[in-house]
Amino acid sequence: MVNLEWYRTFKAIYEQGTLTGAAEILLITQPGVSQQLTALETYMGVKLFERKPRKMLPTPHGIQLYNQVEEAILQLEKTEENFKRKSLINRPTARVGMSIEMFNHAFANILDDLEMNVEFTFGEYEDLQAKLFAKKLDLTITTLHHNYQNIEYKHFCQEALLLVSSKHLDTIPFNRYIYEKKLDEAEKWLSQQNWYSYTYKMETIKSFWMQNFKKKPYFKPRYVIPNLSGMLQSIQLNKGICILPSSLCQELLDEKEIIEVWQGIETTYYNKYFALNTQSKNLKQAEEIIEIIINNNTCKTH
Repeated sequence: MVNLEWYRTFKAIYEQGTLTGAAEILLITQPGVSQQLTALETYMGVKLFERKPRKMLPTPHGIQLYNQVEEAILQLEKTEENFKRKSLINRPTARVGMSIEMFNHAFANILDDLEMNVEFTFGEYEDLQAKLFAKKLDLTITTLHHNYQNIEYKHFCQEALLLVSSKHLDTIPFNRYIYEKKLDEAEKWLSQQNWYSYTYKMETIKSFWMQNFKKKPYFKPRYVIPNLSGMLQSIQLNKGICILPSSLCQELLDEKEIIEVWQGIETTYYNKYFALNTQSKNLKQAEEIIEIIINNNTCKTH
């Protein structure tokens, strides 16, 4: 039975003029090219080329065969190329939700490593979690961890929370209270500042307060900015105060554009998780994304 690769090899030899040239075009070895040509000549029962020292000259049978198969092989190659393009278009699409800061931190540098299409959704953790439950997302990166049916959580990393402010804010009174171990006065001073928060629920602020003052904060944030980068820029330009993950603000701290007000009695941490909907049709793709992110060490663990 004839092998279509024999004809492809024959065409390459005819057009390149040498076995070496054909091998380079076909991405196979020169002995492999020679073997396929011999197999085709044996099958056809005729000699297709005169083998010269530096050239493969087609015989009359070779010229006749080339004229008959050239167009057919070109059509076959076009069909293969169209199939490849169609396969790319039909790649599965994973739907991933996270904050825009997490995208910049974990995804921006790995997109070329992903073997699937990815549709990103940015938003607040609770909104993204609701979409995950509704199967509108396959994967989220979140700080929330609940026991829900069909939702699987995998630990991503643990990150320090920092109390930071504008470099123009006078923190000398607060520093004095801390030095004198007057925590009640320190708490009062902090509560009187212009606070920035990601949400009115103030999850990170509450965690920090419980860690250091053993109670919930009694104030409300003056500004709610559901964008951590926006909060960071606002703190840099205005006399406010907020709590941010260390990875986000470390560069501005190093450049002394903002200041770290207090490390706290103990450092406050928060955990980030991958949350997957195990009923998702793209579960395999979501798991591949998690593996790639972890292998790229895109989140610092403390």
